[in-house]
Amino acid sequence: MKNKAKTVIWIVTAILLLVITVGVIMGLRKGIFSSQDAFVEFIEATGVFAPLVFVVIETLSVIILILPCALGYPVSVAAFGPFWGFILNAVSTVLGSIIIFLIVRIWGKPLVDALVSKRNYTKYEKFIEKTPLFEKLLAIMLLLPFFPDNMLCYIAGLTKMQYKRFCIIVLLFKPWKILFYTYGSQFFLDRFGHLWTQAMTMINL
Repeated sequence: MKNKAKTVIWIVTAILLLVITVGVIMGLRKGIFSSQDAFVEFIEATGVFAPLVFVVIETLSVIILILPCALGYPVSVAAFGPFWGFILNAVSTVLGSIIIFLIVRIWGKPLVDALVSKRNYTKYEKFIEKTPLFEKLLAIMLLLPFFPDNMLCYIAGLTKMQYKRFCIIVLLFKPWKILFYTYGSQFFLDRFGHLWTQAMTMINL
């Protein structure tokens, strides 16, 4: 029974990945991701479904590393304003990170090999068997701007890190980077620096 359930999960995941790939190719051909203006125009054209459409696209941009994930940050602010832009981006990136972890637990290293470059994988491979150290590395990467945290989420799925632990780290640290991109570094440090310290204390980093 367990093998049958696992097979069904594999098939569903494969179908979803295929649908996502086709959607990405169509989006690239239509130029949706070619510029901020094109992305904003597309999002606004969806009307009342704009928030949902944005969350879906931005979540996919986290999962599929070939998409320009950073493009979503200014687009969300332009389309929804700073507050809702931050909320939608935070939801999307956290959701995308959790999905990455789950699908790697299902598909394993072949999926990581397909989506993470050999150079990047080799760089962090030594941390896979050192779960506590990898957790600290992941938290730092999630927190700091311009670091490849989405790629590390793929590698996290290969470690012995517990699902609950991964979710806690992502929920505590991922939104800070989005906050930084949305409001700027000075706003971030002046108004939220003390919360940053509290988050680090909660997981004993």
